[in-house]
Amino acid sequence: MTSPFPTPGEAVGVDVGATKIAAVRVTAEGTVSARARRATPGRTAHELVGAIGELVAQLGGDRVAAVGVGLPGMVDARTGALAFAPGLGFARAPLRAMIADAVGLPVVTDNDANVAAWAEYRLGAGRGHDHQALVTLGTGLGCGVVVAGRLLRGSHGFAAEASHLTVDPLGPLCECGKRGCWGVSASGATIAALGRRAAAARPASLLAGLIGEGSRDAGEAVTEAARGGDAEALEILERVGTLTGTGLAALANVFDPAVLIVGGGPVAAGELLLAPARVSFAQQLYSPGDRPPVPVVAARFGADAGAIGAALLAVDTAAGGPAAVP
Repeated sequence: MTSPFPTPGEAVGVDVGATKIAAVRVTAEGTVSARARRATPGRTAHELVGAIGELVAQLGGDRVAAVGVGLPGMVDARTGALAFAPGLGFARAPLRAMIADAVGLPVVTDNDANVAAWAEYRLGAGRGHDHQALVTLGTGLGCGVVVAGRLLRGSHGFAAEASHLTVDPLGPLCECGKRGCWGVSASGATIAALGRRAAAARPASLLAGLIGEGSRDAGEAVTEAARGGDAEALEILERVGTLTGTGLAALANVFDPAVLIVGGGPVAAGELLLAPARVSFAQQLYSPGDRPPVPVVAARFGADAGAIGAALLAVDTAAGGPAAVP
């Protein structure tokens, strides 16, 4: 089947979050040539589409031939419609069609963790491996899986919703009604919440002092305090790292990846988070001595991963390759 996309010189990638939208213009080789961002507007699909259109126009030009958009929710792989995204404040909407009408270009839409995983597969920490999984630790927990060089989307596009794997049966209550889901037990928001609780309990601690300054995010304060030797901060990162490794072992047991990639803001903590994750992963992985080692590594791309991955997915779909979205 002939692709509806022209061969692009460059594509615009858009990463939609609950509070902000980041966009980049990217070459087919993955070089970022321009950036833009703005606050996520309003509470309707039309307002969101208008904001995306403004960003594409700001970054556009004759060289842009396609647009990729990563969305924080469940995206129908066949139609590109948003099926569910509680953080955006509106019900399902045919966003791929709406955005294409607004920008006058071919558009690919996908889940935000999927597009971040594609960035790592194509040019990042997973380059050279056709079987891999990415977990992003942020406000929640996102997951994207690549199998045989293709994004795993499932029958409807809703695959790899790993946030609701149970990693701690006695853990915090999730919005889904269960306790100990991975997304509420090991995420950037979890680190921030535990940090604020520890600071309140020990107001004379280094952690409390850093959080009390108010000039940094509580999760970032936990990392800084841990580097300074704060016992509570170190314990928080060890706990979240351990539960991260527990979830990664479940992914490895199911998908048998060659590499597991951890992204998101908390990865700035480096080995303070990743070392306990690797220990827990090795403990929970089925028959680790009878399989090749599966490295657990930090993502290469930081805050740009979603936008870059969305652009690359648009480029690859334009080329009609194995990443192509129906």
